[in-house]
Amino acid sequence: MMLGAYDFFGDRELHFWQAVPDEEHSTIDVPHMAKPWTGDSDGAWRWQFEEWPFSVPRKSTVMTNLAALRGSRVTEVARWEEDQWELFAGPSTEIKADEARAVSLGTLLGADKTLEVAVELPVGGAVWRDEDGGPWHAWARGRA
Repeated sequence: MMLGAYDFFGDRELHFWQAVPDEEHSTIDVPHMAKPWTGDSDGAWRWQFEEWPFSVPRKSTVMTNLAALRGSRVTEVARWEEDQWELFAGPSTEIKADEARAVSLGTLLGADKTLEVAVELPVGGAVWRDEDGGPWHAWARGRA
């Protein structure tokens, strides 16, 4: 929108403000527009500027939770359709409906490279890891 404003108003000097949530409500997809963009600082937005390198559809979506969007480590990854996943911070069985969110897969992949395991999963596949990180483990049938 800002570029459109420059085009519309011509050479006039324009000032812009970014409204951002407080720290408690901020998520990994809130860009920090007071400083120049880099893929490292605002990874959730990197696919707006970089080529999509994955073999899954760019339009792929993820069901996730607010904890993951606020930067907590994702511990469960499941792929249910060709372009649909679940990536949760904490046990999926404990996610409250009002904390669930649908976002683009790229949002989470841009924020955490260790989540690229998601694009390698076959449909119906799932992995988990401990909250402190570490290796991914195949989800065993019957694990809840």
